[in-house]
Amino acid sequence: MNLFRRILTALLPALALSAGGCFTGVESTPRISDADVNRIQAAQLTPEQQFLTGIASLPPSQWRPGRTWRVANDRISLIFTSASDPADALAGHTISYEGENRALGLRGEDGVELIFRSDDGRRLFYRVPGMTRERFDTIPALDVPFTVDLDIVARLDSAMRGRTYFVRTPAWYTTGTRQAVGGLRHIPVHIDSVGPGDENFPAAVYFTVTDPQYASILPAGATSYMVYMSLGDSKAATRNFDTIFAFDNPRRRYPEIKDDVWELIIRSRLRDGMTRDECRLVLGAPPLVTRVPTYGGMVEQWTYTDGVYLYFEDGFLTRFRQ
Repeated sequence: MNLFRRILTALLPALALSAGGCFTGVESTPRISDADVNRIQAAQLTPEQQFLTGIASLPPSQWRPGRTWRVANDRISLIFTSASDPADALAGHTISYEGENRALGLRGEDGVELIFRSDDGRRLFYRVPGMTRERFDTIPALDVPFTVDLDIVARLDSAMRGRTYFVRTPAWYTTGTRQAVGGLRHIPVHIDSVGPGDENFPAAVYFTVTDPQYASILPAGATSYMVYMSLGDSKAATRNFDTIFAFDNPRRRYPEIKDDVWELIIRSRLRDGMTRDECRLVLGAPPLVTRVPTYGGMVEQWTYTDGVYLYFEDGFLTRFRQ
């Protein structure tokens, strides 16, 4: 917020001059446009938050035959019309866009019916609910329910494959069976590839731990794992790139943290006496912070959505449930 105010303060004189040449406070009033607000907000984004902002689904008006999606859930059969071929057991298959038909709604309105072909030859028809022809040609994006957009996955793979990042989350999965395992935080990992995830998190990011120091203490006796990643700014986008990876080694930003404490941090473990910064590195920023005055001073409580809570006194962790 302080950064926002500083940028806004610096921006106002320039806006005043451009609005009327001379600003007296009476003759003209500076106006801040949406573009100005966007520039201010963009200045506050971290490099990680900006990294994949150019990758988004194409508007349906730009879809071309052959565009493909991977089916993530057999419930996709519910979206296809009765004119479709049998749509059971489609999970794991791909469907390709072939075009669209004009479809009249119950009230005679001009609607849209999308035509897909599965990789095993089934022809499938999806009548987009509440979609008119006019709106279809102008909307910026359209999700096909229960699928993963393989165009998005391919672009993420091109942007991330072969790079090294520092992983921030311990929510790792095995690469073959996708079984959940407890991973490490803030260690370097090499991105091997990006593949399709599931209907909630469209990207599965596969990586290898190359540093022998960490490979020897990894769970599941392997060095290759994956994490799920979301994309965009919707409510479901809770695992975007910036929450999962960092470009730079976070250890360098905290030279005051002792080695034994850092070993706890990378294993997501807490202990009494940790500072706020150390606890934030272990668990991430808390969704809720409460400060309660007591006879002994101010007590600060951090509460997380999974039931974890921490108590701080004088800036140090004194009690927690993990």
